[in-house]
Amino acid sequence: MLITPSLPRTQVTAGIAATLLACTALAWAVLRPAALTAPSATPTAAGFSTMRALADVRFLAAMPRPIASAANAEARQYIVAQLRAMGLEPQVQTATAQKTWIDRYRNARVALGVVNNIVVQVPGTAPDHARRPALLLATSYDTAERSVGAAASAAPVAAMLETLRVLQAGAPRANDLLVLFADGENVGGLGARAFAGQHRLAKRAGVVIRFDGRGSAGAPVLIGSSGDNRAAIGGWAKAAPNPRGSSLMQAVYQFMPGTPDMGALDTLGSARLHFANLESSNGHALGSRDTPARLDPASVRAMGETMTALARHFGDAPPAAAIAGAAVYFNLPGFGVVHYPAQAGWILTRLTCLMFIIVCSIAVYRNDTGLGDIVNGALGFVFISVIGALAVFLIWSTFPSLHAGHDFRTHGAGAGDHWFLAGFAALGTAMFIVFQRGLRRAVGHAAAALGPLLLVAILLPLASWKLPGASYALAWPLAGTLLAYGALYSPFARRLRGYQRALILLAGAVPALLLVAPLVPQIFTVTSPDNMNLPMAALALLLGLTALLMTAQRRFVVRGLLAACAACIAVAATIAPYGSAPIPQPNRMAYLKDAYNWKSYWMLPAGPLDAWSKQFFPNAARPQVQVDAFGHNSPKMWLARAPHHALPYPDIRMLKDEVLPKGRTVEFTLQAKSEVPGIDVTLKGAGTLRTSINGRPLTLEKTNDLTVSLYGMGGQLLHFRFDLNSDELSRVFIHERIPGLPPNAAGARPAGMLPPTTPMTETTILSDTLLFR
Repeated sequence: MLITPSLPRTQVTAGIAATLLACTALAWAVLRPAALTAPSATPTAAGFSTMRALADVRFLAAMPRPIASAANAEARQYIVAQLRAMGLEPQVQTATAQKTWIDRYRNARVALGVVNNIVVQVPGTAPDHARRPALLLATSYDTAERSVGAAASAAPVAAMLETLRVLQAGAPRANDLLVLFADGENVGGLGARAFAGQHRLAKRAGVVIRFDGRGSAGAPVLIGSSGDNRAAIGGWAKAAPNPRGSSLMQAVYQFMPGTPDMGALDTLGSARLHFANLESSNGHALGSRDTPARLDPASVRAMGETMTALARHFGDAPPAAAIAGAAVYFNLPGFGVVHYPAQAGWILTRLTCLMFIIVCSIAVYRNDTGLGDIVNGALGFVFISVIGALAVFLIWSTFPSLHAGHDFRTHGAGAGDHWFLAGFAALGTAMFIVFQRGLRRAVGHAAAALGPLLLVAILLPLASWKLPGASYALAWPLAGTLLAYGALYSPFARRLRGYQRALILLAGAVPALLLVAPLVPQIFTVTSPDNMNLPMAALALLLGLTALLMTAQRRFVVRGLLAACAACIAVAATIAPYGSAPIPQPNRMAYLKDAYNWKSYWMLPAGPLDAWSKQFFPNAARPQVQVDAFGHNSPKMWLARAPHHALPYPDIRMLKDEVLPKGRTVEFTLQAKSEVPGIDVTLKGAGTLRTSINGRPLTLEKTNDLTVSLYGMGGQLLHFRFDLNSDELSRVFIHERIPGLPPNAAGARPAGMLPPTTPMTETTILSDTLLFR
């Protein structure tokens, strides 16, 4: 018998309590994040100066640095000056790059811009260094339009600069080092595209390592790897001071909005590694909280130390070391990073599935259960998992007062998020124990225990096939649990006391506690309480693998978990998610000068008006749609007539409007102004068959609405050609966007007025509309 005699109530109360305490202590050791020590004013042993890096951050993050803006050019000049002061010879690659997206509704968006990448080459000392693959370190220096990007780009740039200072002061490396500070990464990864596709040094890259920032705290995490990365993973595990990351979480990051990616750099070299710090997220909609004041200096130091260590390791690595196949990798507490060939995962998968078949066969042979009951146990486990996730969703959505002001998408992680995680995990565990007990009574002890393992055994081959990097989180925990269950069926187990059997189960649960338990907070870091489905799925996996231990608990354990849930959520509800200080906000005031109706407007997105913005809309009763410049389906906004300023309208010349039997051809030119960093050209109405600009194809397939965003095209005469699929009524909206408001257009926002605003986030829009009837 597998279950009935293994944990008799009369003998093992103390054993169960000890098991719970051991599980709790082990889980705590796994779940708590590694603390970063505060940096000192003196350089580290590696020579990295955090204070100097923070000075770079403060300069770069003084204001937003979007592509083609004046602030972007100033940041570029600063970086080049710092590199030259180190004795390096940076090059600025000026190139045009393009990215096209077509969504599921066949709407197309094109980003086309002139980027200015900064490229540095540091020759190696090996006699054959020019023939060896080079190490490429990459980051970006531009920002979104409304964020100063302290953590997103200023910190990685500062860490990279300080890393180069350290490397220049030390012994030279054997291999060539290439460093890329990419431009235009926030508008479709244009800088990486230009470097990968057009720069002569791109093809020399061997190992490619990219650094980005997604949060204001924490050590850099390996969020992505590709290519023949087994040796690269081994080098990272050996050289990095605090290696963190797993091949399963890499798959999770790829599907999370706002997570940076390698972009076109993923096509270079033989192996690619991508790092980013993730803690204290600033959101991915605005990034207005991403300020130097929120940036953890220890995070900058950790990123710099990782850069330095990897540059030294791969800078001296022999060329052949970069080619060794793909790897599965994960952190094992107390042992560091474990990695092995991805092909070995299939061997482990086959052995684990064979173990499951053997254990199930023994259970059926001894009449402990039947195959039908095991299937019902698996279905019951799925039902219990869904109920737990649904309960968490209902609590979050039904009681918004518990998380007033929380907005992960806009502002990022809240101060009380970890309390929500603890509360929801306690609730999910309590519900699992209660419902699993009911399932045990319905299908039997063995089926209730083996049912969750059946589901894991089904998922394991699928994971090994589609997501081989995730297979470790299923294979090793399942193997440990099956070994424990198999041990309880062995002849010697009949002579064991209850607490001894409990210890066997605990030993079998150790792989799940070490490998699955950390996934709950790691996934939660990038999903937040807004989206608990994946964290709850990871928790359900952990509970399913430890079902015997969980369902053996007394009722007071469930009551304790429910009390802990209530206490944690109550504490979270009392914490202001973003502190008491007002959150910095972009100033979204816009001045629109529209040639279509020869009028000028003040515009502001719908929302409450403060004392400063009310002066622009003294007679506006409610927000409305600006149809002439943006179309009928545009968002509502506050609108008021504004004075005319001596700003030229878009310089458009109509060249061709020809109606054809199966469509229409439209051609026009737009003279781009040197002071205009960004231009949006939007077509609504008829769909397109092909579109081009100056003979360069934009789209080559049938699309519906089309938006073309142009960056840094100042001084160019842009020749557009749209081949439309019908002659229905269509409009082309042209918007030239300039940061800031016209000089002397309005009184400056009073200093110290709350909430504080991000500088240079106002916008001047020069607009015109082409109407085709």
